[in-house]
Amino acid sequence: MKRLLVVVILTLFAFGLNATVPHRSSIPDIPGYITLKGDFHIHTNFSDAQVWPVTRVDEADFDGLDFISITDHLDTHHQHMAKDWGANVNRNTSYEIAAQAAKKYGIMVIHGAELTRGTRIFPGHFNTHFISDAEAICAAAEASDGKFGSDEVKKEETAILSGLAEARKQGAFVTWNHPDWEQQAPNETKWWPIHTELLNKGLIQGIEIYNSFSGFDPEAFHWAMEKDLAITTGTDAHKPMFQWVDYEKGEYRPMTLVFAKERSLKGLREAVDARRTVAFADGCIYGKEEFIKPLLDACISISGVKFSEKKMTVTVKNLSTIPVCLSKAPGSEMVVYSRLVRLNEGEEISFTVNGIDSRKPWNVYDFDINFYVTNWFTDTDTPLKLSYHVSVPAKYRK
Repeated sequence: MKRLLVVVILTLFAFGLNATVPHRSSIPDIPGYITLKGDFHIHTNFSDAQVWPVTRVDEADFDGLDFISITDHLDTHHQHMAKDWGANVNRNTSYEIAAQAAKKYGIMVIHGAELTRGTRIFPGHFNTHFISDAEAICAAAEASDGKFGSDEVKKEETAILSGLAEARKQGAFVTWNHPDWEQQAPNETKWWPIHTELLNKGLIQGIEIYNSFSGFDPEAFHWAMEKDLAITTGTDAHKPMFQWVDYEKGEYRPMTLVFAKERSLKGLREAVDARRTVAFADGCIYGKEEFIKPLLDACISISGVKFSEKKMTVTVKNLSTIPVCLSKAPGSEMVVYSRLVRLNEGEEISFTVNGIDSRKPWNVYDFDINFYVTNWFTDTDTPLKLSYHVSVPAKYRK
C-alpha cells in the first residue's frame, strides 16, 4: 500500500511538471498609468462562432487579460442560436453570460456588439463598445432594409449611419474593424467618403489595426495616427483560442494595451476616450511615441555600465514579454557598438562601446548611442528611435 502511494505521488508530480502553465504575458505599467491588457473583438456561439461565452472568459483568464469585449454580430442572419436552435435569447445574452462568469476572475467584460454590414462592399464592420442594448442598435440599422431597392450602397450606408447613431446615443465607443479585410478591400485599403462622414459626425472613435484574420494593417495604423483614432487589436476569434494561438511555440495572443488611471470599466473607458491605447501583436508594438517610449523604458533595465581607457560596457535586460529589436541609428558615427541587438523575453546581454580604433584610448568624450527599435512603431514604417547620451568620466580622458 505504501509503495502504491509513493507511485501515485510521483506520477502526479511528474504530471504537474508537464502540465500546461497559463500563457500570461508580462507587460509593465508606465508612469502614472496601469497597463490593462485586453481583446476588443471576440465572438461566441450566440452569433457565428463555436465557443460559449463562459469559455471566452476562461480563455481570457488563461492569457492573463484584464478585459474583453464580447462583440457578437448584430445582424439577423447571424443569430444562429435563436434561428437554428430556437433558443429564447436576444442580442445581449452572450454579454450577460460572460459578465457573470468573469466575476470569479476579476476580468472586466465590456458590453459590445459588431454591426456587420456590406459584406462585399465598402462600409465595413464596426464594433460598438460600452453599449446598453444591442437589440436597439440592430433595429435602427435594419430599419432601412427594403427601402432602397437595388441600391445596395445606399442601403448599407443608411444602415451604418442609423445603427451607429443609436449606438452613440447609448454612449458607445465605436471602432472600424479590419479595413483591409480582403472581402471588402480585394485590391487596396481605402478611406471612403462614408468614413469621413462617420468621423465628422462623431460616429467613430477608434480603428482596428490588427486582426487575426488579416494581420497588421499599415493603412489603418497610419489613419489612427493621422486622424487621432484610438488603436485597437482584436483576435476576431470564432474558434477556440488554442486554434488561433500556438501556445506550444510560445506565441502570445494579440492584445490591446490600455493605459488607465484605475483598473475599472470607468477607468478603461476614460483611457480609450483619451486615446491611450497601444497594439501588441506578432512580437511588435504599435502606438504613439508618448506611450510606447515610457513602455519601453519600463520593459528594459540598463545596468553594469563600466568604463575603461578604451571602452565602456553596458548590460541590458528585457523585463517583459515584448521582444526588443535594436538597430544602430545615424548620429553615432564616432563610436563603434553592436549594430543589431535582439532581446527576447527575460534575456540579458552585455555589449561594448569604443572609439573608431578599439586599440586606442577614447578620442571622443561626449557622444550619443542611437538605436532604432525595429519592432516598435510610432507610425507605419516609422520605428521608435532611442538615444542615450554618454559622457566619458574625466579620469579616462587623455
